[in-house]
Amino acid sequence: MRTRKLFAALVCAALLCTGVFCACSKGTSPSWLPGSTTESKGNEATGASAASDGPAAHTSSPTVPEPAPSTSPANSETASGAPTPDDTPTPLPTPTGEPLSTPAPAEFSVRDAAWTNVEWVQYSSPYFTLTVPKDWKVQWNGDANALEWMASTEDFTVGIYNQDHGYAAKDPRMAPSLGFSMSMTSGTVKEYFETRYANTTEYFTVKNARVPDNLNLIQAARPYTPIRDYQSLYAVFKDANIEAGEGIYSAVVMESQDVWFNGYNYGAWEVNCILSQWSPFGEFVNWAPVLARIAQSFAYTEYYIRQWQSIAQSVLQPDSGVSDTDPVMEAFEERSRSDTILQEKRSDMIGEYERVYDSETGNIYRAYNGFLEDIGTEQKRYSAITENQYADGYVGWIDKQ
Repeated sequence: MRTRKLFAALVCAALLCTGVFCACSKGTSPSWLPGSTTESKGNEATGASAASDGPAAHTSSPTVPEPAPSTSPANSETASGAPTPDDTPTPLPTPTGEPLSTPAPAEFSVRDAAWTNVEWVQYSSPYFTLTVPKDWKVQWNGDANALEWMASTEDFTVGIYNQDHGYAAKDPRMAPSLGFSMSMTSGTVKEYFETRYANTTEYFTVKNARVPDNLNLIQAARPYTPIRDYQSLYAVFKDANIEAGEGIYSAVVMESQDVWFNGYNYGAWEVNCILSQWSPFGEFVNWAPVLARIAQSFAYTEYYIRQWQSIAQSVLQPDSGVSDTDPVMEAFEERSRSDTILQEKRSDMIGEYERVYDSETGNIYRAYNGFLEDIGTEQKRYSAITENQYADGYVGWIDKQ
């Protein structure tokens, strides 16, 4: 019996050794050797644990794929003779076909603004003469006792209005009896214009007010009437003709004595030198010189002067020119430059424009949003304006075709 057991042990050892050498001779490793493709990471601690998995751990050993042929140069070897990675970059293939071309320049057109290159014409009436842009309309009413006139575009979006004088009742109950269309309580220029335009605008908001230095001159012309206020106001508004507008409004308010009778005040405010100028929001800085030239061209005719003298001999003869533009322009210039820049930038943002400078003409245009991006950075003619150039206005638009 002992001889049989010894013989069996020798046979098992021989078979085991034969299996090992047989596996090695085929170029593959047994699954239980370190590095085997079926070895579990949890079995790296001891060989005993790997062996304890039993035969099932070796039944699905995949064939190790042969390594891909090396693409390294034949002489790329280390000192030991082993091949090394090639650091030389692979050259890009040579492009074929037509060469790449730059995109075609964007199509655009330059459109001049209405306030540039104005063609002026003379307007005459029995009482006054005026120089206005061609195609503008002029309307007037009254006589030498009370004259009012207006020059504007056909759609009333840009214009100037002047009235010699008007009145406002101190007691609202007495306005119809006195023949006045309005009344005031405080008697300021701000209250006058806010009241006057309350029924014709959706809103009328005064943004800036100032009392000019020539108040003493106005007082000298009216020595017997105390002048309460002389102001030029900057205001924004919305009405039936303009979605968003801005303008300068100036007047002199003079106070008469209170006249009480049966509990009613028959006193009134006298408003003189009434002048209004307006345009769409964001354009007044451009229209102001045009409107100023209209006002400066105003002159009374000889017929007006003779009629006026016959109505009030004791009143100082009016000068043939109108000086209302001085406080108007002063009030507009009173708006700080920074405020003007903010207003102009806000106007561009709302209208979706970008303002550009034309280096060939020296002009500033209001271009459609994205214009500079469309024409590319290679061109040198158009560029974005500086911060300070927003206060210089613009002469036209650049529209996308």
